[in-house]
Amino acid sequence: MRLNLALFCLLTLCLIGCTVAPPAERAAQADNIARGSGLQPLLIETGTFDIHARLRAASDTSLLVIYIEGDGLAWRTRNTPSTDPTPLEPVALRLAAADDAPSVAWLARPCQFAGGETARNCTKTWWTDGRYGEAVIDSLNASIDTLKQRTGAATLALVGYSGGGTVATLIAARRDDIVWLKTVASPLDTEAFTTHHKVTPLSASLNPADHAPRLTRLPQIHYVGSDDAVVPPDINQAIASRLSEEGCATLRIMPGIGHGAGWSEAWRTRASEIPACEARNGQPTSP
Repeated sequence: MRLNLALFCLLTLCLIGCTVAPPAERAAQADNIARGSGLQPLLIETGTFDIHARLRAASDTSLLVIYIEGDGLAWRTRNTPSTDPTPLEPVALRLAAADDAPSVAWLARPCQFAGGETARNCTKTWWTDGRYGEAVIDSLNASIDTLKQRTGAATLALVGYSGGGTVATLIAARRDDIVWLKTVASPLDTEAFTTHHKVTPLSASLNPADHAPRLTRLPQIHYVGSDDAVVPPDINQAIASRLSEEGCATLRIMPGIGHGAGWSEAWRTRASEIPACEARNGQPTSP
């Protein structure tokens, strides 16, 4: 019997914490995290959604590292989607705050920190079965264009947490200015993810696994926790093997880490780790 996706998302929510703070408190927490690392607020208006962002840019920005937030609070009960997907714990924002690269940005997902259903063009579709849909990818891709133009960055790097890594992978497959990609606790094959958990498919979403051929020459590291019950390493094994055909992708299993807890601490040493393609037959593999 296949479980409803809502039930599964409720269970994953409770791994983070079942006490639901109101959106204003969640926004205040994000403000505190960002303020401590100099990440300044920025609202990016795209054709479809208003995207909340944070930015800390050096005066001479050659590389901009962009973090993309996870799926957030998608469901309130097993059968009731949330009215506001603003995350209870903005893990990607914490990772961005821990990154001491000269220029760092963070992007919330559509409708997060924006008022949920009251925000422009926001419906529950965009944080349930359409969370990786074309409209979502287009709006975040447009936001990245805005960040690049604003900072004058020549090249970009993407980091995504959980579903934010799924989004980052989909965006990397359609751009030519991404020099490396890192994902954290992210389902890289959404079909394998839903099959593994026996939940209903994400029918209105795109699947990064379908775009693997475009990514094989991009330097990338995909971090997964050995104790992650939401995105266990097995989910990404097959797609990681396909991505690593050119020696440019690594699946790194982090011992003792689950889905949410432990990543902020681990990132103190992993933030500065730069993906690179391995040399093959004495010749370096270039993206």
